[in-house]
Amino acid sequence: MSEVMAAEGFLRSLTDSGVGFTLAPTGSTARREMRNNSGSCDYTSDTDILCIINAEDIDKTLTQKRKSFQKLSLILMSTDALSYPSNAVLSIDFDALIENQLKLSKPNFASSSTAGFISYQAQPLAYYSAQLNHSAPEAQRRLLSKISISCLKLLYLADHVDRRSFVYERELLAYNNTRISNRLICKILNRETPDAELTSIAEILQHHVSECQVLTQFTRNLTSTSLYFLDKQKYSQEIIEAVFLENNRMSRADALF
Repeated sequence: MSEVMAAEGFLRSLTDSGVGFTLAPTGSTARREMRNNSGSCDYTSDTDILCIINAEDIDKTLTQKRKSFQKLSLILMSTDALSYPSNAVLSIDFDALIENQLKLSKPNFASSSTAGFISYQAQPLAYYSAQLNHSAPEAQRRLLSKISISCLKLLYLADHVDRRSFVYERELLAYNNTRISNRLICKILNRETPDAELTSIAEILQHHVSECQVLTQFTRNLTSTSLYFLDKQKYSQEIIEAVFLENNRMSRADALF
């Protein structure tokens, strides 16, 4: 992958420093989430590479990161993050890792509490919503789409509270929600809604989430999701930082290049 080739110098420096790592592609393309890509309302999906490192190697890794002046699509993640059912961890295909020096295997979250699991699944909604008001107009289309899909997934989980695995978009196509028509769900998932309509849809879906007692009851375990329901606009920067600390077990500045 071109992202890995661009990062070869940094990865070589980790190896030279005795730091092992595992590379895991993330994003809808890496997850093989296929959609119609049929209309002018669609957008290009990005693919990032998680560079997972042992928690005890973070300081060594950050030392090498500070020596790298190149902007890379790598996102650093501590192995500590694999103990929590975040969307990022659940969406990793552990059978298709680019490199697995750490010999990581898929974690099992079957015993996760409902509150813990749903809180982590609400993180994407908190994260994308926190970015919306500070994003460029060309990025808002993608954020509104992700907010809408995150809401659909949360409403799905509210009806399937025993679920402990990643919710794929294709599963939502068969989701019968009394408040949202199947036709609208298909339009959202296939990115067929124009901007003005999508803005309204995202607001309505967020309202449905905020009125769902199951979701509001079980999303107080994390700082990011608690702040989202408290005031997502007022605490937008705090939400973004909290997501990285909870998701990657590293600060935003440390995790990103």
